[in-house]
Amino acid sequence: MAPVEAEQHRRRALALAAHDASGAVSPIRISRRDTGDDDVAIQILYCGICHSDLHTIKNEWKNANYPVVPGHEIAGLITEAAKGTMDGIMNTASASMSMYAYLALLKPQGKMILLGLPEKPLQISAFSLVTGGKTLAGSCMGSIRDTQEMMDFAAKHGLAADIELIGTEEVNEAMERLAKGEVRYRFVIDIGNTLNAASLGSSPVPAL
Repeated sequence: MAPVEAEQHRRRALALAAHDASGAVSPIRISRRDTGDDDVAIQILYCGICHSDLHTIKNEWKNANYPVVPGHEIAGLITEAAKGTMDGIMNTASASMSMYAYLALLKPQGKMILLGLPEKPLQISAFSLVTGGKTLAGSCMGSIRDTQEMMDFAAKHGLAADIELIGTEEVNEAMERLAKGEVRYRFVIDIGNTLNAASLGSSPVPAL
């Protein structure tokens, strides 16, 4: 890593990574950059396992860049919040509309997130995006407010997910069971209690 790049990636973190298409994962130390004005830092406590993780570590999509760290169904604590703000529009309409008029409302580098599903394809001018470096993206997830309302409702009525909680030392076995279809509930890795310096003891951990 070049000196300037190393200076920008001063944080060290533990992760689970696959090193080849065998899909076997093991602890690794990775470098992370400092939190920027538009970032949040999260202490990951739990991580679910889904079949896309299996595709990733075994390079079944032919796009793995080893060592690769799988896992996107995370839950944890925000330890640092963004200092800046991002100009954006959340478009929830499912009707056809003039995208030009709404993209013009964005400031330079602004983003529009599509949440609706119009019946007809959207007509978009490249100039609406290129001018000002604007971004048009989509999401099938609700807002943080919607998610919080769902969590509050579940807590109020005693609703909980059926999961199989495992430690990091059980991940490879869990992946094998997932590949064989021998899973009844969602695997959830207890990252907070099983992926830390204390749990690893004197075991050597390679660095990336």
